[in-house]
Amino acid sequence: MNASRPASADFARGLAGVVAGQTAISSLEGTLRYRGYAIEPLAAAGDFEDVAYLLLYGELPTRSEHVAFQGRIAAAARTVDEAVIDALARLAAREPHASPMDALRTGVSMLGQVARDDAPGTRADLLARSERLIGQVPALLAAWIDLTAGRAVAPWPDGPIAAALLARLTGRTPPPEHVAIFGTTLVLYAEHEFNASTFAARTVASTGSDLHSAVTAAIGALKGPLHGGANERVLELLGEIGSAERVEPWLHEQFAAKRVVMGFGHRVYKDGDVRATLLGAMCRAMVRGTPAESLEQLADRVERMMLDRKSLRPNLDWPAARVYHALGLPVKVFTPIFVVARMSGWTAHVIEQVGDNRLIRPTSIYAGPAPRDYVAIAARGD
Repeated sequence: MNASRPASADFARGLAGVVAGQTAISSLEGTLRYRGYAIEPLAAAGDFEDVAYLLLYGELPTRSEHVAFQGRIAAAARTVDEAVIDALARLAAREPHASPMDALRTGVSMLGQVARDDAPGTRADLLARSERLIGQVPALLAAWIDLTAGRAVAPWPDGPIAAALLARLTGRTPPPEHVAIFGTTLVLYAEHEFNASTFAARTVASTGSDLHSAVTAAIGALKGPLHGGANERVLELLGEIGSAERVEPWLHEQFAAKRVVMGFGHRVYKDGDVRATLLGAMCRAMVRGTPAESLEQLADRVERMMLDRKSLRPNLDWPAARVYHALGLPVKVFTPIFVVARMSGWTAHVIEQVGDNRLIRPTSIYAGPAPRDYVAIAARGD
């Protein structure tokens, strides 16, 4: 064995606990912070453009900077290249039940082609492309939903992303309280250090590839049910349980089969996910006195049993799925909304990686056959 490599007992499966680099974008120490700001006031404000600007530029915007930034984002949403929409329309006509995540992954790749994005470029180039993607991706999602429903793509509404996207996905003007909590989910999903999709984006960027390629890889990583896809599974499992009396036997079935209960536990947060605590309280307040309150009661019973039996607390996907359901959103858009929010974090990380780059290339421990001699095909028998 190469003496420079660790013994097999020393490697970390899934890179658990391995420090793979440094970042100035977010911190998980004590509480989640974006560029030094604690998540609690950012979540309460629910201003996604404020947070996206902070992640990209490092500081909260002034009032005039905020207005200008929101205007550029909205303009990008209204000016998605027609060639990309036409291509998605053809795909939607052929595969109307295809995953919206696949549509976003394909759409972002095509956006990179029409933008002729084939290299990182300068910091100014990266910031401009990042802003456009933050606006274009929610517009792509809304367009895909229209196209798969067999209707023409509706124009992008005025206003910030939270209000505009919620209106496009529900087909109605949402009340301010719905916009507020939807904006909070975007803020909470915006950034989370070196998670799987962000690390995928940084790895692609480290090769000298372009921003769109890095984001395309990140979307592919986020699609997985152990990462972004978990929020869709949360609502499905609550539907499977169905009633409070089914909670205990259902959980026993999962424990006996050693299945993961989606929405619980986190690789980093061992004492609970602060984002889940914040959004869970908002969700309960929003649905109080509505038909959705019964689902909250069911969710509360699951939470208590998971803590009692497995010492596991909810992660952000647990309340986010219930919020989106209460807002009238279909399950198929839950993870794509995660993409919309995380676009700000991904692009910020790509810019940071490009600014101080080194190729990300870990090593591995070989676990295959011992050295053996090649045998010519004629001597291998029939």
